[in-house]
Amino acid sequence: MDTERGRQMNRRIRTWFCMAVAALITAAFPRTEAVAAETGQAPEVLAETSAVTILPQLAAAAAGPMQAEGTELKVYVAVAVAEGSAGLDHINVQFINTENDRSITKILRPDDFANGVYADWISMSIYEPAGTYMLDKVILQAENGAYVRYCRAEELDENDGYLALPVTAAFQINNGVTVLDETAPVLGAVVVSPMQAAKESEITVTAAVADDFSGVDSVTVRFENENGKAVSVDLDAAGGELYTGVIKKSSTDEVGTYRIKKVTVTDHMGNSETYNGGDGPFASDVLFVIS
Repeated sequence: MDTERGRQMNRRIRTWFCMAVAALITAAFPRTEAVAAETGQAPEVLAETSAVTILPQLAAAAAGPMQAEGTELKVYVAVAVAEGSAGLDHINVQFINTENDRSITKILRPDDFANGVYADWISMSIYEPAGTYMLDKVILQAENGAYVRYCRAEELDENDGYLALPVTAAFQINNGVTVLDETAPVLGAVVVSPMQAAKESEITVTAAVADDFSGVDSVTVRFENENGKAVSVDLDAAGGELYTGVIKKSSTDEVGTYRIKKVTVTDHMGNSETYNGGDGPFASDVLFVIS
């Protein structure tokens, strides 16, 4: 029941948030019907008087609320656009933490349009460094392929062809993280069991992987036999620094010696390292034989 109430509350907050942003566009960019009422001209006459393609224009932007889900932080972002006559293909929205130049980007598409605005969640790691993330750039791409680019006024000299952002928006991360995690996990060892098996047998792969801060997000191990057939397996946390996975029977239907080709390890901040067979902490004799 609490979970359902929480979802209903989130929906109400998002709806209110989008309606508030949409209200900002009404006065600045009146609809054709409203202009027609003021001028006494029919809407279709107004539409025909301009032979020039009108590109989309940024009208408003806002960020919030924020919520945490597992190892992710999510911020709700909404953008209001006066689409003009060219139509809108997508919106690229970028926020930046000016203290460390970390940027977070979201692409909004027509499917994200509701209640008069384009809106969706931006996702990032909960280990993203704390600070204020300011609206840095907004790029509108029209359906005809043309772009309208905006950046912060103080960055205009470094961004040719950009207009100054007519609006501001920001969100705050207060997670206590002060140091940016830029170090990939470290692979310790890889073992397989059994090392020899009949066709269509399961093979268990175990790896020792450590990460110094944000934690291991994924471990993928790839083997190849002498004929070039590749077999990959994703490993799951098995306690401590151990990660394990099972190569399915359907992947061991061809005889041969399967030697380790590479292991890719990634943490929750996206730092990744690939170890190739014969390098790093394991040798190419990490293998299994299917006979």
